[in-house]
Amino acid sequence: MRKIVANRVYPALLFLLLLPLLLSGCLQGFFHGVKNIFGSGSDTRAVAIDNAKTGEKDIQVVKPAKEAKAPEPTLSYEDKILSQIINLQNPESLKPLTSQEQSRSRQRSGSAADDEAQPAGSEVGPGTPDISYHDALLTEDTTWQGLILIDGGVTIAPQATLTVSKGTIVRFRRSAGSDANAALLVQGRIVVNGTVDRPVLFTSTFRDVSNGDWQGIVLTGSGKKNLIEHCRVEGADTGVDASYSTVTLKNAFFSRCRTGARFQDTLAVMTGVGVGECGAGLILYDCEADIRSANLFGNQVGIFAARSSLSLAASGFTGNNLLAISADTCRISIAGNSFTANGSALSLIGCEGSVSFNRISKNAVFGMVLMRSRVKVNGNEIEGNGKVGLRTEDGKGVAWGNALFANGDYDLYNNGIEEFRAIGNWWGKVATADLAGRIYDRNWDESRGRVLYFPVLQKRPENSLP
Repeated sequence: MRKIVANRVYPALLFLLLLPLLLSGCLQGFFHGVKNIFGSGSDTRAVAIDNAKTGEKDIQVVKPAKEAKAPEPTLSYEDKILSQIINLQNPESLKPLTSQEQSRSRQRSGSAADDEAQPAGSEVGPGTPDISYHDALLTEDTTWQGLILIDGGVTIAPQATLTVSKGTIVRFRRSAGSDANAALLVQGRIVVNGTVDRPVLFTSTFRDVSNGDWQGIVLTGSGKKNLIEHCRVEGADTGVDASYSTVTLKNAFFSRCRTGARFQDTLAVMTGVGVGECGAGLILYDCEADIRSANLFGNQVGIFAARSSLSLAASGFTGNNLLAISADTCRISIAGNSFTANGSALSLIGCEGSVSFNRISKNAVFGMVLMRSRVKVNGNEIEGNGKVGLRTEDGKGVAWGNALFANGDYDLYNNGIEEFRAIGNWWGKVATADLAGRIYDRNWDESRGRVLYFPVLQKRPENSLP
């Protein structure tokens, strides 16, 4: 009897001991099967497929193809240009559009006088120079006249003045075995006395002048009255590079330089200055600059100014590929100028001051862009620009008394959430009821601020424009 009970009890106890393990394995298998059939998340799915033999439906697990990654949003042409002109941080890196990418290893050494009949791309054979220097320091007042050859660099000591007479030609050549460009360093004073008939020329020793052939005229800590008048500077990395100095430029012309002229912490007065075929025409950092009757054409950027006081009048900007003027955190007075056929005309970021009585026409993209700028826009003609006449990013500026008409997509485009006031402008021969189609604001996109434009001028303002 005991044997029979033991034979029945022991297997039952063993079954109870093994039951948890059996249940665990079954559950794991069950869930694994469910996962395979119904999938995990969106990785797999179960589909029923008719079986031709049995007439029943078979369950098959199908893994879907991976979803294609959504493409990055593409920026419009206008947004790309806007990004370029607003985020412009290093104008000194810009190269001229006509930059000649030619090797400068050719005949760096050797005498320029030995090259009487060299092909284009070689050094000029200037004959015998009246004065030649090799890495010289001038400690006394000196006058240059005739043909000057500088091999390496020349430094004007703090106590000395260099006077360059009319008609003088100064050629620069890198010293043999040196990686540094030739340059004229002014720590004292420089006076360039060219005339209309006999201007002074600063250039390299190459026939085909290209940006970067030589460094340029560098003024460092020269607070004296430096004057550069009726002068042409070509083929330099930076034509005039002045830091912590005072300089006056009259009828000076810069061509085929990486940067025409660069000023840092400098008081600069410029009259009749011309800059053409450069990467950046004029660069101003922390300066006070008064510019009159300038002509900037065919550059990548005409003027770039940051943290400066800029007064600009009676000047012309044409064919500057990217932008005529970029001003960032500046005090500005821009009056009586012409901005025609540039990429865009003016980009003003964090500025305060006024833009008045300018002609801003036929620029490829934007006439003017205002961002965080307390600027009065008054009495300008803004017409025929390719995309937008006046674009605002907020409501800090105000526009009145302007002729804003016939621009490509919109005459005024409010890209901010604040209201922008453009009351009292003339919008061309567009009926008042149709003006909403020329002004981009809340009427087009509820996330944008309104443009207040009524009442409008009934006739074109009679402003004195260039």
